[in-house]
Amino acid sequence: MLNANSAVPLYQQLSDDLKKRIECGEFRTGQSIPSEAKLCEYYKVSRITVRNAIADLVEQEILVTYHGKGAFVRTPKISSSLSTFNGFTYFCSVNHIDTYTHMLEKVKQPSSTTISKKLELDKTVDIVYLKRLRHVNQKPVMIEHVYLPCSEFSFLLDLDMENRSLYEEIEKHTGVRLQDNCYTSIVLETSLTTEEEQELMGLSEPDAVFVLTETVYLNTGKPVHVTKQILSGDYFKFFLSNQVNQLSMNWKKV
Repeated sequence: MLNANSAVPLYQQLSDDLKKRIECGEFRTGQSIPSEAKLCEYYKVSRITVRNAIADLVEQEILVTYHGKGAFVRTPKISSSLSTFNGFTYFCSVNHIDTYTHMLEKVKQPSSTTISKKLELDKTVDIVYLKRLRHVNQKPVMIEHVYLPCSEFSFLLDLDMENRSLYEEIEKHTGVRLQDNCYTSIVLETSLTTEEEQELMGLSEPDAVFVLTETVYLNTGKPVHVTKQILSGDYFKFFLSNQVNQLSMNWKKV
């Protein structure tokens, strides 16, 4: 219980205790915590103390409040720097996040005018197109479209890419470790899901998503691939930093 004689303010003690209860799974993602009245009774503190504790957890993005409904455990988000270049599989693995990639489509096809321009290819040149559904903790959170020059990456068409890292397969077959030899150009937008995206992500209605379009270049300036990612707004957030190689995660398994 809380210690009224501690140098730590009561609201902070309450905030810390609720955070521990959330982390140990007593209150799960999407679940409401007890009402202000019940928290006052349980912890034997004033309503202002409870409100300050909840406000602190909202500030930490652990809780979200809805008028007339109470406070709920917020869906934790993957927080990533737009300045960092690393594949999705890589930063999930180093942060012990359970991830799965389902291959939806893998074909050789003609390139569009937009993709040809980004990859600096002739319009008549074919490309390898990969369409993948990425999961975090068994939840579909990203739809990914990848476009690569067929002349260099046709070997991908013969591989079983189900739940495989694209960058690991490229390194295995070409010897090039893209994470160490590339830079990116990124455009980040917001949108609403299409009917197909809504179905793939298991949504009952249209929802807000990030649309991240990334062109990856070798350090020589040669384009490697173009990727368009549709990312659930509930699970991702991005930040910019002038410090190189910033990448952080605040995802906790649910």
